[in-house]
Amino acid sequence: MRVRTGVDKLTICSACGAEATRGSAKYCLVCGKLMREDYQPLDAIRSSYGLQQKHLKFGETKLHETESLFAESKNAFSDMAWACVVYSSVPYLGILFVPFALATGGLGWYKAYSLPASGGGRLALVCVGLSIVIFFVQIFLWWLLYLIPELGS
Repeated sequence: MRVRTGVDKLTICSACGAEATRGSAKYCLVCGKLMREDYQPLDAIRSSYGLQQKHLKFGETKLHETESLFAESKNAFSDMAWACVVYSSVPYLGILFVPFALATGGLGWYKAYSLPASGGGRLALVCVGLSIVIFFVQIFLWWLLYLIPELGS
């Protein structure tokens, strides 16, 4: 956008509003925008980050190879035992999953012992230990469920 002030011809940048030192300037000295272009909605953002004259590329970026957050296990019994331990931690109704956690944890440990390449032996033992602890916590909760009404009377 060109503005006349007096006799001299000044060029004002449409993105940042800076005045050019020469009337024949092609680029803004402040933000780098072409002086012959009109204002565009993203000019203020682009000029604040110094992105004038740089084209944004969409869809051409290569994604980096991401690592898996969870290690792949070839021992499905250990994974199933962990799921049963998680479900058994639900108060009161979780006691239904404790036997499944014990059984699948034992099967997972047996598979890891007989086929060491499958892995998951440590997870299976942790699941067996946690399911025993959760079993006693669940028994305590059920005991409290029957004890509290008797205390009130």
